[in-house]
Amino acid sequence: MENRSQLDERIALIERNLLEMIEMVADRIAQVTTAMLEGDVALADQLVAGDDEIDLLSTQVEEGCVDTLVREQPVATDLRFIVGTLHANSDVERSGDLLANIAKAVGRLQGAHPDDQVRDLVVRMSAQAAELFRRAGHAFRTRDAELAESIDELDDLLDDLHYRYIQHVIQDARRGELDPQQALQLALVGRFYERIGDHAENIGERVRYIVDGWSPEAQAAERAKARLEGLDEASVSRGLAVIDAIAEERRIDAIRRDFVANVSHELKTPVGAMSLLADTIATEPDAADRARLGEMLIQEARRVEDIIDDLLELTRLEETEPERALVAVDDIVNRSIEKVNVFATTQRVELAAVGVPSGLTVTGDRRALVRALANLIDNAVRYSDPDSQVTVIVEDLSGSVALSVRDEGVGIPRTELERVFERFYRVDRARSRETGGTGLGLAIVRHVAGNHGGRVAVESKPGDGSTFTMTIPTAEDAPA
Repeated sequence: MENRSQLDERIALIERNLLEMIEMVADRIAQVTTAMLEGDVALADQLVAGDDEIDLLSTQVEEGCVDTLVREQPVATDLRFIVGTLHANSDVERSGDLLANIAKAVGRLQGAHPDDQVRDLVVRMSAQAAELFRRAGHAFRTRDAELAESIDELDDLLDDLHYRYIQHVIQDARRGELDPQQALQLALVGRFYERIGDHAENIGERVRYIVDGWSPEAQAAERAKARLEGLDEASVSRGLAVIDAIAEERRIDAIRRDFVANVSHELKTPVGAMSLLADTIATEPDAADRARLGEMLIQEARRVEDIIDDLLELTRLEETEPERALVAVDDIVNRSIEKVNVFATTQRVELAAVGVPSGLTVTGDRRALVRALANLIDNAVRYSDPDSQVTVIVEDLSGSVALSVRDEGVGIPRTELERVFERFYRVDRARSRETGGTGLGLAIVRHVAGNHGGRVAVESKPGDGSTFTMTIPTAEDAPA
């Protein structure tokens, strides 16, 4: 075991890297706001590329924390620092992603002319978000719990600014000063600023945890304990069962709240678009414009339909056992390519299949397997550039078959690989929305593979494309 001075050096390095990240985010909030208000696409592109710097520091912080846990036996205060820093690191990294999303919006807002009030509120939200982050950094540096707690009140001010901002954007859209797509993009930008403030508030909570162990969950537990203290002996004898039930209920409630929040967030954009489009169509005198807006309304309705369809499919996969029948692998591949072929053609992406054997079979649900492989192909097409190729590769392994989908697209950062199969998680939200993705396709793939006794994995590198591989046992080795 290394001595105390070496442990202190490790902790100091972790702290420096995290503080550098926080300051970097605070500085870039002002820069990205300047790029947006001035329509400076070149500056926006630099900020998007600069997000890699934040990701690199985030990786160093994470690896430093893990390395310290492995090599050391930290005391309680050190352990709180490591746990709190890991959580804070995630909040800073996600804030960097939000800034990159604002920068990506700059190009899409070319030609938009929001009024002075909207622009003023953008400036004020930006300044408030930067102040929140700087305050969080100072609280982390000085271990000032009171300063960290004050972030709560500042974030309430940012929430109020965001509410007023959304109201002005909607008013501009209704007056015809912004088209629906521009209004939606501006609304998303406001949401990004608000979420940056939420992450700063989270960092403040981590500082309080590092200082004295405070956490919202601990406070809730203390309140529950206080309620139990007044019970008589007979009631206390049932205390453990009651507490256990409460804990399980809270866990289920937390999962439910997280799921509902994700669904609500995903539906908010298309439903909001439908509302704005309907309002605009109702007052639009020009027939050609009404027809164009009507087509946009249909597209948003289809997006809602796709999300609901995927949600129902996930529910079916979780609650029912897959049908068991012999399914030819070449049939799965051919049907999957057919399902995506039209979309690939519109995206100017070529589909190809390699090594598809005849006679090889698996035992399972034909419909689910076709949908899973089609989802992988569809995902590859969405993240591929025009005039590129997506290849389906079939390998007959010992006792299983590997169905791989390889693309020549943008690739996935290493830090994102573990999360791509989560529901509603997108590496590039803006690009996924542009091409109509629901954020549930890869989650469905994971469930289908698991239900068939298989697994799904991904290999990727930014700029070099990605390969998703679903491995399923062959018929003779499939689980009963």
